[in-house]
Amino acid sequence: MTMKRKTPLVVWLRRFTQSAFFVLFIYLFLETTDHPINRPGRHLSLFFDLDPLVALNSLLATYKVERAMLLSIATLAVTLLCGRWFCGWICPFGATHNFFTYLRGGRAKSKLEVGGYNRWQTAKYYILVAFLVAAFLGANVAGWLDPFSFFFRSLATSIYPAVNSAIVSLFTWTYNVNPGVGSVRLSLVTEPIYSFLRAHFLAVEQPYYWGSLLIGSLLIAVVALNFYRARFWCRYVCPLGALLGVVGKNPLVRLKKDSEQCTNCRLCLVDCQGGANSNNVNEWKASECFYCCNCISDCPSKAVTFTSQLRQEKKEDAQTLVQMGR
Repeated sequence: MTMKRKTPLVVWLRRFTQSAFFVLFIYLFLETTDHPINRPGRHLSLFFDLDPLVALNSLLATYKVERAMLLSIATLAVTLLCGRWFCGWICPFGATHNFFTYLRGGRAKSKLEVGGYNRWQTAKYYILVAFLVAAFLGANVAGWLDPFSFFFRSLATSIYPAVNSAIVSLFTWTYNVNPGVGSVRLSLVTEPIYSFLRAHFLAVEQPYYWGSLLIGSLLIAVVALNFYRARFWCRYVCPLGALLGVVGKNPLVRLKKDSEQCTNCRLCLVDCQGGANSNNVNEWKASECFYCCNCISDCPSKAVTFTSQLRQEKKEDAQTLVQMGR
């Protein structure tokens, strides 16, 4: 059997970028909590300002857009040129799904069977249309399933309160029991750590919310679906992904395959996150591709790559001229 090639640099770069934006999102989230060192500011809404779905819904529902939301134009511009690159490289919720998709394991044969495009992936476009119609009628409800809103709400009302309570309970128990040997007690180590956490991570007074169990359960269910289908949310549900898919349907950066090197093994589908039909250039769906570049990594014959359409056209024109010269 042909061995899988070494992970290329572009995949490592994508992983680093995903991780960096995920950490940034968590940092900004923690800056919204009530602890002593917080410095609330406009920067806390960075990801929402980059979200064109939020801006479009605000425009349709209220006929105005906040100035900071104009950053979403940059997202659309990059998408127009490079496709759904935002979903594969920037989105922190997408990074979460990517991580759990990686953990699902399984045999390559079984992944091949579900790695391609599925007609149910059009569901997210119907969800997008429903939200836009609702916004036009005055109901701005996109926050229900907008990835940043959904992820932030789940963290704020369910995950963070649970983690906060667990940490406080653990350190309170340690302080009261204070196990140790002789005069060397565990609190000598735990109390400085607890003081640091109270200043930088834990809320001064943690609020609790009705419905937090339901919201947390929904997040767990959404994440668990990655073990059923790679990035299930991104493929079938995400309205922001649908909007970016529409904008990036015909990008300049496109999938390319070397027909002479390709052996039709279809291994490029094994880790395809978007179900974009990367095994066939003629059937490749740019609107579903996250540009994760796993197809490059999985191709044992190095036949897969991404290239600029303009560059490809110039190359083909040059080859034509050479042939004519002969």
